[in-house]
Amino acid sequence: MRKLVLLGFVFLLIGFLAACSGDSEEGSSSDGDSASEDAVELTFWKSEDIGRADYEAFMDVVEKFNEEHPDIDLQVDTTPNADYRTRLNTQAAGGQLPDVFQVWPGAELEPLVEGEAVQPIDDIVSYWTEETGLLDEEDFEDFSVDGNPYAVPANTNPTHMIFYDKDMLADAGYEEFPTTYDEFLGLVDELNANDITPMALGNSDAWVLQSVYISTIADRFTGNDFLEGVANGERAFTDDDFVQSLEVIDELVKKEAFNDDLNTIDSSQMIDYFLQGRAAMVMDGNWGISAILENMPEDKNVGVAMMPLNDKKTIASVAGTGVAINSDLEGEKLDAAHTFLKYVYNEELWEELIKVGRPIIANVDVPEDADLHPLQEDMLELIAESEPAPVYDATLIPAVNDQLENELQSITVGGSTPEEAAENIQRVQESEQQ
Repeated sequence: MRKLVLLGFVFLLIGFLAACSGDSEEGSSSDGDSASEDAVELTFWKSEDIGRADYEAFMDVVEKFNEEHPDIDLQVDTTPNADYRTRLNTQAAGGQLPDVFQVWPGAELEPLVEGEAVQPIDDIVSYWTEETGLLDEEDFEDFSVDGNPYAVPANTNPTHMIFYDKDMLADAGYEEFPTTYDEFLGLVDELNANDITPMALGNSDAWVLQSVYISTIADRFTGNDFLEGVANGERAFTDDDFVQSLEVIDELVKKEAFNDDLNTIDSSQMIDYFLQGRAAMVMDGNWGISAILENMPEDKNVGVAMMPLNDKKTIASVAGTGVAINSDLEGEKLDAAHTFLKYVYNEELWEELIKVGRPIIANVDVPEDADLHPLQEDMLELIAESEPAPVYDATLIPAVNDQLENELQSITVGGSTPEEAAENIQRVQESEQQ
């Protein structure tokens, strides 16, 4: 009898513990997630740039969206920036993309559109252009294919800035940044004469010479319509004006303007070289200012300029990243995706981006509480007085852009002359158009 009673007690205890466990799990689910039980699930992919102020600003808005929309269960999945493109393209090829995901404009968006992986957002564009007036219709151009917009631009990315050490230039006899190309070359010579590396360059990933350098340099020779002319066969990379832009890179290499390990360090390391005083200048996109301000020594006196070349003030610029919607979404999930885009791309995000010194694309005033560093103010002023030029990797066919990047690297090691590089790029362009 005692055994039966004990056995009954054990069964009763097991049942009690199981019930408690079920209650505990149910409570954990509701307490740990603000979404209600019947919430619409929405998966979101974003590249991860921990430490970058603009990334943190964006993710803060995403987190607020999650907190304020219990009817939408937003599942955020981030991937390190260096790996995100590979993951995105691999999953797109397999038809396994999430509901909403980060994309880049231009040539990187087109394959997703052609593969029917994303859907246009024509039906909600009026929210920004008419209801709120935050954006103009032309602001969607970089994320449009065949006239249809597929994502909302958050900011604009001028890819060409020269950050320079004012004190190092002053020691070389330059109280102001050079205003002509000849003066710039003179500065390079003077710095070398003083055993100072003129400019830090980290091109191990190959995109820096393309996006930061040649996109702006080439435009100073060819004008804004060159790439469009190449695409329709009216222009060619072997045209003299484009070859001249490659000659600028060749000339800078031969004048020893760069560090010897330019093809083995990356864009983050080149900023480190500059901040450590191992180079007097560094050329980078506007995004480079975040790392500079975060890590520069207190006594570092930094200025910002653009390359003085051909009396033009163009700076290659492209819309930053956007968020696209999976083409499979419909009904409640599509409504949730639209709600997400409208919430994230709004005045709060753009004001926060201004506060961290990012040039935005929206019609938003500088917040009164914005505490911009003088270097940020100088950079924004420089951008305001410049004209935009196309960024090559956002415009070219990927295979052509890859060849361009390879040829630029080849020029730096003496593997190709500017003329040979131009011929090789044009050969790929023609083969891709057949």
